[in-house]
Amino acid sequence: METPYADAKARPAPAAMRARKAVLALAVCCALAVAIPAAVSRVRDEQIAGAQWDELSARGALRVAMDPGWRPFSFFDDAGWQGLDAELTREIARRLQLTVQPDPVGYDALYDALHLKRDDIAVSAVVVDPARTATIAYSAAYFDAGIHLVVFGNPAIRRPQDLEGRRVAVALGSDADRVARYWERRLANLRRITTDDEAGAVAVARAGRADAALVEAWVALRETRDMAGNGAALVSIEPRLYAIAVRRDNSRLLAALNQALADMRADGALRKLIDRWVAMDP
Repeated sequence: METPYADAKARPAPAAMRARKAVLALAVCCALAVAIPAAVSRVRDEQIAGAQWDELSARGALRVAMDPGWRPFSFFDDAGWQGLDAELTREIARRLQLTVQPDPVGYDALYDALHLKRDDIAVSAVVVDPARTATIAYSAAYFDAGIHLVVFGNPAIRRPQDLEGRRVAVALGSDADRVARYWERRLANLRRITTDDEAGAVAVARAGRADAALVEAWVALRETRDMAGNGAALVSIEPRLYAIAVRRDNSRLLAALNQALADMRADGALRKLIDRWVAMDP
């Protein structure tokens, strides 16, 4: 009768079996050495975030680092803190059942105010900065202030590559002109039509003398604010995203901010604020 090890050569040597067990044990130890500290770190992070959220809830006021000199996003007048960022922050706070305590610090000091725990969030046309993400977290973007294509009645133009063989209007020397020159070097027969200002570039496209205009976001919104449903389309070409900044360890607050922003997109409140503050006349 044969046994599983009838062939002596097939039987693993005791030393080989011990080596395999040692390797397996070492692998398990290494996995635990990684998993346990990670789990402990997650628990600690959750405790810190929870404590900060409890402190904020007990205080009942959202402390906001803001730059008071950036119209139409953040500025002061006789009525107090005004602008898109001001109303956005107040609406988010209302949804979180909090009040707002604006702290004017200037743009260069926004992150310092967060690191020193003087404020909970920073809002004032804050551009998402990947270099800061080791210590700072950003909410979902609420506004794209970058360069946009404005297209009237031509669904075939929805990206820069679609400008090949077409005419694009830009304000000479503007950031949009820089972007247009970039694509002009890469696309065959792209023709730039230059104007004195960005409003003029949109007017040229609207009149059909260009296939599209390339302009700053607020110009695109202002010049097309009365054209909803009339074939005007805005396409982001070079995004510049504005978001709310928080300390990375304040994850409970970050989640609450993102939920409030998602709700504002869904119910149209965010769009109304953008239309009021950015798409209005200068």
